[in-house]
Amino acid sequence: MAETFLQNAGMRDFAAEEWDRLCARDPSALAVAEIDREITVGELIYQSRMRAGQLIAQGAEPGSRVIVARPNVIEFVVDYLAVRLCGAVLVNLPWAAGNSITELAKILDAKVVVLTEHLVGDNPLFDQLGDRRFCEDETAEIGPNRPVTRYGEELAWLACTSGTTGTPKAAMHTGATWQRQTEVFAQHFGLTKDDPILVSSPVGHAVSLLFGVRFSLLLDSPMILVSRWKIDTAVDLIERYKCTFTVAPTPFLIDMVSFAEKNGNERVKSLKFFPSAGAPVPRTLVRRALDALPGCQVWSYFGTSEVGAVTACPLDADLEHRLDTDGIAMPGSKTRIVDNELQLHSPEQMMKGYWSGDPNGRLHDDGWYQTGDACDQREDGYIKMVGRAQDIILRGGENISPLEIENTLLSHPCVEDVAIIGYPDDRLGSRLAAVVVQAGNVSLDGLRDHCKSVGLGKAKWPEFMMLIDKIPLSAIGKVQRGVLEDYVWDEVKKTVQKGGS
Repeated sequence: MAETFLQNAGMRDFAAEEWDRLCARDPSALAVAEIDREITVGELIYQSRMRAGQLIAQGAEPGSRVIVARPNVIEFVVDYLAVRLCGAVLVNLPWAAGNSITELAKILDAKVVVLTEHLVGDNPLFDQLGDRRFCEDETAEIGPNRPVTRYGEELAWLACTSGTTGTPKAAMHTGATWQRQTEVFAQHFGLTKDDPILVSSPVGHAVSLLFGVRFSLLLDSPMILVSRWKIDTAVDLIERYKCTFTVAPTPFLIDMVSFAEKNGNERVKSLKFFPSAGAPVPRTLVRRALDALPGCQVWSYFGTSEVGAVTACPLDADLEHRLDTDGIAMPGSKTRIVDNELQLHSPEQMMKGYWSGDPNGRLHDDGWYQTGDACDQREDGYIKMVGRAQDIILRGGENISPLEIENTLLSHPCVEDVAIIGYPDDRLGSRLAAVVVQAGNVSLDGLRDHCKSVGLGKAKWPEFMMLIDKIPLSAIGKVQRGVLEDYVWDEVKKTVQKGGS
């Protein structure tokens, strides 16, 4: 199948195929739902054409870049389809990533930038968008009744990521690579039109777009949006629409397991799959999930914006592999370890390069891609991710992934945001500091107790804590760890000088 896909994909029009599937559905059937709103297939088609006409009136054309920065709302789906109808290139960004939006608008020479106006308000930052800023024109003519022809070999999506310097990068995906990323994961789970998809992660990120919005459109199944993650909202939607699949980071899974342990699983028993990405799922959390969510498969997988999902556990994998690994390479992909760094070869899913070039040479001429992620690979092919290679903290001879700890601490009710930073130690080489934006009174002991409660190994518990008003981020929303290292080291020195620990 993979060979056939590669042979024919370049001349297929995937946007037209997606649109034709949507138009073939019952117009009165549910297309998209939020907690307090629904839209039918017929209404979605009409609104998407209206929005396409508005985008065209503002200058959107085949190949031009359109940035859509919205939360998980029906309007995002309308915008997505409208961009496809115009033949434009989609750039999805988090709605609150102000600096990223304005900077990337310039870098990508975006023709239109769509914001959720009532959320961003009169923020002067967005004034610099000028004529790029979308203005809804109700007098614009309705858009085309079918997408402008764009072949699979042409650019369709820019998946924004960033390098170690924080310089924004946009991974260029054609219609074919974008399609294959969605297809492979859907085929892995055997999903059909009878599987309502819960879109729980933010649609401004690649994961939710690929395995939420596009999943539903590929499968002809209802798309259920969690506008902002709250466990009660998610449970209400799962129960109401009988959702069977969602993909989300570890803190979301912790919330779901904790809810089921406290209240039983009756309201979420339709959920069959909950793969998690971003950090390894702690062993004890998987065990808890198996007890609290019987009938639901839970494990971590690995993917990147450059390739999509690369590894996953087979549905018949044994408990050991589900507990301790991120799965094996998916069809069409290969993995290898070079100098402790994971490299990928996936011609069906691989980006064609970065918009502004690849100065670090991560994408090799032979198609292998250096992920920048450290991992272990077993003889049976199963992968265990450790974390970003440059972010790994060596503590007492053990490689520590900050991301795993951060995802655990984000589920603490008094933690709004957090970053884990290593600081020098004569005995262990490094120790772990938690830089916390608090949402309530929080203490170091409280953080450590929380780590213990979810089964995080003791070597990964923070040993120092400092509070900060806001975690410094790069233009694309990555933690500026170098800046935080300076903060932490200065604070540690002050504490030592005062005779603290």
